[in-house]
Amino acid sequence: MKNVLVIDDDEKICWAFTQFLESENYNPTIANSAEEGLRRIESDKPDVVLLDVNLPGMNGLEALSEIKTHHPWVIVVIITAYDDVETTIEAMRLQAFDFVPKPIDLDVVKSVLERAFRTQSVRSTLPDESDESTEQTGHRLVGKSEQMREIYKLIGVMASNTTTVLIEGETGTGKDLVARAIHAGSERKDMPFIPVDCGALPDELLESELFGYEAGAFTGAKAQGKPGRFELANGGTIFLDEVANMTPALQVKLLRTLQTQEIERLGGTKTLNIDVRVIAASNQELTEMVKLGEFRADLYYRFKRISLHLPPLRERQEDIPLLVNHFLQLIQSELGKPIRGISEEGMNLIQNYNWPGNVRELENCLRSAATLSRSDVILPDDIPTEIHNPQEIDNSDNAQLENSLKSVLRNITKTAINDGSKQLYDDVVGLMDKVLIELALAECSDNHSKTADLLGMSRTTLLKKMKQQSKSDGDSAI
Repeated sequence: MKNVLVIDDDEKICWAFTQFLESENYNPTIANSAEEGLRRIESDKPDVVLLDVNLPGMNGLEALSEIKTHHPWVIVVIITAYDDVETTIEAMRLQAFDFVPKPIDLDVVKSVLERAFRTQSVRSTLPDESDESTEQTGHRLVGKSEQMREIYKLIGVMASNTTTVLIEGETGTGKDLVARAIHAGSERKDMPFIPVDCGALPDELLESELFGYEAGAFTGAKAQGKPGRFELANGGTIFLDEVANMTPALQVKLLRTLQTQEIERLGGTKTLNIDVRVIAASNQELTEMVKLGEFRADLYYRFKRISLHLPPLRERQEDIPLLVNHFLQLIQSELGKPIRGISEEGMNLIQNYNWPGNVRELENCLRSAATLSRSDVILPDDIPTEIHNPQEIDNSDNAQLENSLKSVLRNITKTAINDGSKQLYDDVVGLMDKVLIELALAECSDNHSKTADLLGMSRTTLLKKMKQQSKSDGDSAI
């Protein structure tokens, strides 16, 4: 018989669970407090426990900790509020198997129990093994969609160890928040969390920022030298954001550091031992970069021991109202004026927009709208124009660009025909590539990382193209 213990102080919920569990051929027992539930676990040896968080006396999370300490084989499913992010992450940190949100959907309960007993069945074929403790807590993440609930669970799992983590996702999806949440829930939470934006630092500075340098290591080096970010993160976590921008030489040095947990400062000869957990992030498809030879495969797989992919905002639109409320609370404090909310028409505009810049773009949009609003309510007129009719704007811009290109290319084609050219396509594509990169560099003030993001390519690819163009210009000059 499959034994299920329900720990809940609500008699109606207990009665409903009893009826449901018996109808599904489970053997239910009931406890109305955590203390009684712990005694029941000792005497009845249930396979699965359905545990409410809000209990009199010892609460559900405290009970979960006790259960996992003294009865690690018991599968515990937490019953909690639907959008209680902090409780969900804490429950996963304490090794809850899953959680059932309120209001309770019995179909969800059925699915969770089936999975729980499948797990128990598999366990029975394996040697006995004590469960390891996990650590995790929340950190300003917002959302109750299915995708985000899975993210919360993964954060709880990832915080339980020191394995390198790779977080992938589009720009603006919140990779830094996930990294901070993993650190904040880990045993290293009281040690440093050191973020490094690998795309914001020039190549010549990134290496010295990561590994530090000794006095006189290079022109302009401080007389006393400087510790690097790995040294500063010792005992804690270093977050390497946009790792796709690293040069091949730096990738080699980083791989060695990950393998040995040792570093050497630039210009130094002394090897320093470090204890640092590495969390890496990228908005580029590293698998594609590996195929193209733009990123080391061995470093990629070292990063990807545990991986997490953050969904774009357009794939979790049900979270938009929650994010809007969250950001408006933050923004009104910053602006020093009350913002009661957004009109229905304004919310419709926001929910119908595709958000290519994801959560970061939504926050910037709301900050702009709140600043422009002349009252305590955001109206459609306060919302940036690109949110109103994005498709029409895109079509208009594309039509104008297409007409301009046709005019220029028509003249180039005529000239090529007269000259008997046999490589018109390559010539035009090369020219377009060169001009577009030059214009993008100018708009981004020669910042290679920003230019690469604008063009939708890796920084390595951009530098390779610039080098090829420079060589081509030099050959032409000869």
